[in-house]
Amino acid sequence: MGHPMPQLLRRLYCEVANGGFGAWDVVSLTDTGDWFSDCADITEAFSNFADPENPLPSGIVPLMDRGCAMWALIDFRTADGQMWDWDPNLCCRAHALAPLSQSLAEWLTDWLNGAMPDGPYPNRVQVAQDCPAR
Repeated sequence: MGHPMPQLLRRLYCEVANGGFGAWDVVSLTDTGDWFSDCADITEAFSNFADPENPLPSGIVPLMDRGCAMWALIDFRTADGQMWDWDPNLCCRAHALAPLSQSLAEWLTDWLNGAMPDGPYPNRVQVAQDCPAR
């Protein structure tokens, strides 16, 4: 994936569980036979997002399938694992990806406190006003 995994995520995978944790079950690091999305593991999820016309920025990795084509993603380029949102239902595919103003630790804290939204994230950067699909 071109960047090291954030330390907290690495510890969760190695010391807590190989996926299956979080609000809608984080994908496994390796194929365990128990799939937590339509992907066997995080590398398959990453490769499924490979789109030559709309590639993810380098280091942005799908982490959790939220259903209805929505995903939570994590930024491997940042030490604290900044979180991103993928939601093509809000506008269009070109504006589906947006950063969240949360690190992995903050995102997990929201989950543990019961504050994880079912729909769009409240702290998502808003879709561009000039989007023709809006």
